[in-house]
Amino acid sequence: MELLKLLKGINYSGSTPNIDITSIAHDSRKVKEGSLFIALKGHTDDGYDYIDDAIENGAIAILANSRPVYTTKSIPIINVSNVRESMAKIACNFFGNPSKKINLIGVTGTNGKTSVCYLVNQLLNDNNYPSSSIGTLGYINSSNIISTGFTTPESIELQQILNTSIKGGINNVVMEISSHSIDMHRVDGLNLNIAIFTNLTPEHLDFHGTMDNYLKTKQKIFTRLNKDQFCILNNDDCYSRKIIQNCNAKVITYGLSSNSDIYPTQYSFSAYGLKAEVSIFNDIINISTTLVGKYNLYNILSSIAAAHLCGISLREIESSLNKSIYIPGRLETVYNESGKTIIIDYAHTPDAFENVLKSISELNYKKIVTVFGCGGNRDISKRAPMASIAEKYSTEIIVTSDNPRNENLEKIMKDIQSGFRLDNHIFINDRSEALQHAIKRLSAGSLLIILGKGVENYQEINGIKVPYDERKTILETINAS
Repeated sequence: MELLKLLKGINYSGSTPNIDITSIAHDSRKVKEGSLFIALKGHTDDGYDYIDDAIENGAIAILANSRPVYTTKSIPIINVSNVRESMAKIACNFFGNPSKKINLIGVTGTNGKTSVCYLVNQLLNDNNYPSSSIGTLGYINSSNIISTGFTTPESIELQQILNTSIKGGINNVVMEISSHSIDMHRVDGLNLNIAIFTNLTPEHLDFHGTMDNYLKTKQKIFTRLNKDQFCILNNDDCYSRKIIQNCNAKVITYGLSSNSDIYPTQYSFSAYGLKAEVSIFNDIINISTTLVGKYNLYNILSSIAAAHLCGISLREIESSLNKSIYIPGRLETVYNESGKTIIIDYAHTPDAFENVLKSISELNYKKIVTVFGCGGNRDISKRAPMASIAEKYSTEIIVTSDNPRNENLEKIMKDIQSGFRLDNHIFINDRSEALQHAIKRLSAGSLLIILGKGVENYQEINGIKVPYDERKTILETINAS
């Protein structure tokens, strides 16, 4: 694409000769001959430090901020006030605005994004609506799962994924939209047909500062919708009312009471799943699913709304939801030959802890052993509440590491300790050792739930991602005992 066409809609200064750009990249290692290199500043790295590497690899133009660029090479330098915002527009231009050529469904909220994405994607594919999904689990299509590194990828990778999906015959994409991605312009320019709001609870306050700022970030997704698009809102979450105030889209609500468009007229939970009779605009379907807990009922209700808007009949939705459903890393049972009941879950916020552990406590196990930790360099205000919630529902607790990053682990442990009131917990710094200890103490009629990692395949320690597989560690411990 010609450089001038690539920069359409962007305010910039600098040299813009009429040259053809063959690719765009913000990672100098991905630069090829004819690339535009975007000098993006990250948390730890600065793209300015890699400009010479990018040129060496074939970059023929550089997009940078207002700081001077020092290089011995003669190359066009394009200056913009906001590199991330400009990168999103460039990505849209380069890949031909793929989100306008596909049915795009965005899911945002504190908890439930991954499960809702997974459910909607499954409902679509199960009823011959070719679909893929983007989120914490990666990019999931019909043939494989590709890790993306973020809940919501950077704008270049995101637009490329959408473009690739279209070329592969995919008509629908369901994606998680994190608050970080909104503020960092990763989702700028997206044309959402449907936006889903799950809930809002304290999280990422180290980044947003206040709940009001957190809400304002989420609201941006809904204020961008037009009158021909749809938003699906959790009617039982008080923040939904604030979202509606500045939303021009058609609103559909879900919740547990009859003042919602979609709600259960009756429901019940068990150790094997949940059953519900659900009213959808006064029509009724009956579901019996392997998913456990009230919070999963909320996830199902929002998924029903999205699937129905996509054209799937209620009878087809009912049939699909009555099949066995398994969401990786979400109340996932680790089956083993010893017969021990071990569950892993991605829960890492107070609200997610309350949802998951309350659901587990209702399954009538004699003993519940909980293993968890808190991430480093993240909101410290949630550490004590997570300890308190774990204590409320657990017989025994083992506190361990969970991505301490660059923060001192002892400091994290001390913050967690402040939330305990009883003496039913121990601290084991090494996560593998903590699991080994917990599994060896697991007796008949008891359950072990391990929170925080889910399908994450690493531990981030001192800024380095060390390979770590929760499921593999569990099975190796059992086989060795």
